[in-house]
Amino acid sequence: QISDPEACDQMYESLVRIHTNFYKNKYPRLKDTTFTGVTVDDCRIILATDILKQMEDMKKGTWKRLQEKFSAKKPEEDSK
Repeated sequence: QISDPEACDQMYESLVRIHTNFYKNKYPRLKDTTFTGVTVDDCRIILATDILKQMEDMKKGTWKRLQEKFSAKKPEEDSK
């Protein structure tokens, strides 16, 4: 048995509104963006592999880049 059928009906109606996107339809968005303001197309560009590699390179500090640059052996040094 349900102790409070009125509260149960209110909860059920609330869940139905959420399930049917009642508030999404009642208050349509002007632009299709995320909470950060980025559009779906921008997200796809950002998540592309090439862009991720570029961003990882940009995140490296100056010391790390210099270390990688000078630690890489040159081809003429290998032949000696």
